[in-house]
Amino acid sequence: MISFLTHPVTTFFGGAILALIGIGILLSANMENNQTAQFVKSYRAAMSKAGESGPSASSTGEAEAIQRFTEFLKNVGDRIYIDKQTANVYAKGAYLDDTIATHYGPDEIRSYFLQTAETMTSFEVNILDSTRSGADHYIRWEMIFAAPRLAKGEPIHSVGISQVRFNENGRVVFHQDFWDSGRHIYGQIPVVGGMIGIIKNRMK
Repeated sequence: MISFLTHPVTTFFGGAILALIGIGILLSANMENNQTAQFVKSYRAAMSKAGESGPSASSTGEAEAIQRFTEFLKNVGDRIYIDKQTANVYAKGAYLDDTIATHYGPDEIRSYFLQTAETMTSFEVNILDSTRSGADHYIRWEMIFAAPRLAKGEPIHSVGISQVRFNENGRVVFHQDFWDSGRHIYGQIPVVGGMIGIIKNRMK
């Protein structure tokens, strides 16, 4: 066995396999870099397209728009509410990126949230506070949810921020979430979560 492992041919092929693995890792890393660059490009393009025509600061229209959006967030686990209210909250061509997926327009967004709600056994969002900077509204929230395939069905707690822009009618035209989906979604999936933990430990 030892002589086989030290044979020149075996050594050659072993080195070749290691080289291929190394190339694969480098290509994968490069692909990830390209994907992150594409995300930033899409994010900026979506903001530019959304424009800055939302309700003026401290107006009744602004208050109503924020109220509609925060109520929607709090009811993402309610399939009936989502089905009825998505088109009242999101404008035609609206952009949504929740760090897991990107969708455009109320029809896509409705389907996505309906599918999400179907996978959960419980869902709760508490709005912590909100602020405005230019045309952007930042809503800070706490989310508690449970799904049979995540964390053995136990409740998962997370915090995040939604960056939102409205049109002149108070409908959402841009919605970007910022939260740690890697820890609270992928990290709770069997096997995948373990692999993420190993990578994190090696980076310490």
